[in-house]
Amino acid sequence: MAFVSYVALCVQAQRDKAGSTAGIRRLIYPVDKADYQPDDSDDTTRVCIGLCSIGLNELSTAVSTRTPYHRLFAVLEAWGFSIYSKDAFLQLYEDTRQMYQEQHNLRSAWGFAICGHEVYVCHFGNDKAVSSKPMNITTLVGRYAFIEILVNWSMCEDSQLGRDPTIEYLPDLDCWQIECPDDTAHDIDIEPRRYYFEDVSCRANRLFGRHTRCFLATNIKPTVDSPLVPTVVIKDAWAFSERSTDEDVRDETKMLKKIRATLGEHIKPKDDIIYPKIVVGGRVSFERDGTSVEDNSDAMYLGIEFADKATLRFRVHRRIVMSQIGQRLHTLESVDEFITVVCDVMRCHNAIFEHCHILHRDISDNNILVIKQDDIARGLLIDFDCAIDTSIEKAGTTRPEMTGTLPFMSINNLSESNVKRTVLDDYESMLYLVCWSATLGIGSSQHHREGKDLEKLPIARWRKVPIGAIIEAKRIHFGTDDSLNTNIAAYFSSAKGSNGVNGDSDKNMLTRFVTVLRRMLFDNRGEGVGPECRGTRKIELPRVQSSWSVTEDAILSLLENRGTLSFARDEMVVINPFEKRVEKCNVIARDLLALITTYWKFAMKRQSQPKPASQEQVETAADDDKDDKGDEDNEEDGDGEDEGDD
Repeated sequence: MAFVSYVALCVQAQRDKAGSTAGIRRLIYPVDKADYQPDDSDDTTRVCIGLCSIGLNELSTAVSTRTPYHRLFAVLEAWGFSIYSKDAFLQLYEDTRQMYQEQHNLRSAWGFAICGHEVYVCHFGNDKAVSSKPMNITTLVGRYAFIEILVNWSMCEDSQLGRDPTIEYLPDLDCWQIECPDDTAHDIDIEPRRYYFEDVSCRANRLFGRHTRCFLATNIKPTVDSPLVPTVVIKDAWAFSERSTDEDVRDETKMLKKIRATLGEHIKPKDDIIYPKIVVGGRVSFERDGTSVEDNSDAMYLGIEFADKATLRFRVHRRIVMSQIGQRLHTLESVDEFITVVCDVMRCHNAIFEHCHILHRDISDNNILVIKQDDIARGLLIDFDCAIDTSIEKAGTTRPEMTGTLPFMSINNLSESNVKRTVLDDYESMLYLVCWSATLGIGSSQHHREGKDLEKLPIARWRKVPIGAIIEAKRIHFGTDDSLNTNIAAYFSSAKGSNGVNGDSDKNMLTRFVTVLRRMLFDNRGEGVGPECRGTRKIELPRVQSSWSVTEDAILSLLENRGTLSFARDEMVVINPFEKRVEKCNVIARDLLALITTYWKFAMKRQSQPKPASQEQVETAADDDKDDKGDEDNEEDGDGEDEGDD
């Protein structure tokens, strides 16, 4: 700490001597008052040393007050001996993850791990943490290298420190200002739109990944007398992309604009609320050395060299403004609301794919919002970061990469097979989402479970690596109705419906819902859908030598008497039901949409019915009646006394 302070003093002296020609922008100074959690509450977990980026005239007050976590520029973790280097790095990783969570303008992060007399400087990007070679500070060469890093940080631009120049905190107004690009503005002289926010509905709480953040914002600058009232949601994320915007089949901004322009004539006015509406959006840019620079992987790792740098997938920093503000899925109060919302989402998904050719590929609890329409819960599908526009996709593309949220990924998705990903994979994700939510508990229920409560249940296997174990668990759980009921539905939590129906009744409704979904996805018997399309795993079947085809009788026989038939290996052919279902995708998807629509109408009708008073409300009303009756009696007694006095 003393060494870093000494370097800061030397840098300050050089700045005082040479003035602005020295190129000094800031000072890197240590603070040791960091014995607290990222939210500034006290904690026994202690950050060894926090480094702050301070102004050139702030040196005298740099450590006079406790520095909040969101002001730290980097964390320095020091361990006494080099044998503890692994522990030092692990603690540094956790500290840095918390910095991402608390600092809304952090694009990348720096940190130090000190083990004995060896110092490592680390850079954290979206996909990789890179460490320098150890600098031995007992040697002249090691100290020089350490000093060089501190001085470079004092002279570089904010973006090279990991800060986002397009997000600025306004201390006088106690809010943030954020610039949002508009990819439709072809005039480069047009300034980005400015918005203001206080509340963060989604934080970047992971060390690696997209670092998605969502801000509740307004385009009206607040004042002391006019507080901030959010009117839009701003999504800020680093998504995988193509370098060329013309070839980028995963450009969320373009897809949302396509949805806005295309769907209007195909949807009913009452359903308009369930479709995403973009206001403005595009790739984020900022100024570096007087030149506009697109914020992407190249800009993040500029000047940082490591062995496999060329193999990292390209990411771009994208920001999107949406007009709808909704609530998270866990805020739903009943099973009827839940079914309405998830069915809304899949109806929306179907329309977007049918008319816009956009496949979402990440149906999960985090990508669904609840919107209230005349006190009726409706569902909104969001987050198209993993989506693709199939209309501009190259012919023959099978989309083998694994995308989505682990517990909700389809078996085909988890397998990273060459079987083409279709809308059926998203319906399968919706099935897993319903099961997951029903197990946790829907609505206000005394049986509501926390995530940790799932550990002893079979469904916990859906989120435990290795991936192969998740695949096998889902193959088993959804192989038959009995397996689904025994392993999953039996553990559904009870919850009251919107009309006061007891928990067991709603639990039974959810069980029927997922059972029929399972049958349609894995055992579909629709028109033209043969038995080769059924099942959750590949099967071996006898082939007819003359035609090299599989007879339907043979398939049905094997499915009904699995394990009892015996054939020579050279007489067998492998059937992959996932591959066969792709060929019948339209038929199966049509049946699924009909089922979803039926359940949606039923749940909407139940939501619209008058809600009877709960037991608590009845008891409260009874107490109020007693109080009112007592008041009336007192008034009558009082009147009698007055008459007597008269």
